[in-house]
Amino acid sequence: MTDDKDFALWLAKEKRALADAGYQETAASFDRIKGRLGAILPLSVTLTAVSLAGAFSQREYSIVCAFMALGFGMTGSLCAVGLYSTTLISKNVAPDVVDTILSDVPERDETQATLWMAYTASYITAENTKIIGRDRRWLKAAWVSLSLTPIVSFLLSIVCGGWSSF
Repeated sequence: MTDDKDFALWLAKEKRALADAGYQETAASFDRIKGRLGAILPLSVTLTAVSLAGAFSQREYSIVCAFMALGFGMTGSLCAVGLYSTTLISKNVAPDVVDTILSDVPERDETQATLWMAYTASYITAENTKIIGRDRRWLKAAWVSLSLTPIVSFLLSIVCGGWSSF
């Protein structure tokens, strides 16, 4: 019987360690996404400013520059929304919250308490994964906007007659 209890306790501690590791991976992924969004934002602001300067130059390429400014501005907006929109749920809780979490534990022993804390960390990690999915969509949209802006701007300027020589 002691071997079963020892095994159950070991298993509960392993589940808790795995849940904590999953939370750490999720937090690291969140930081990477925010870092990439933060790297694209100044690039898109710079490209928007340069494109606006070209748009106001009153030259033959001002229409394409105006479209580029619009596209790069949209990229910056996508980055700003992705950076501002969310924060992760922390698994660090106050002592009274631990009492609340453990109030429904069927058996008051270390094994059950460790399991419940592991399940709580797993639940928080699952919720944070949803948050990261939303931020990842903002990042993908920003990359698509950044990469397609020059091509789409060129084509739109041809359609609008900005470069009639083509």
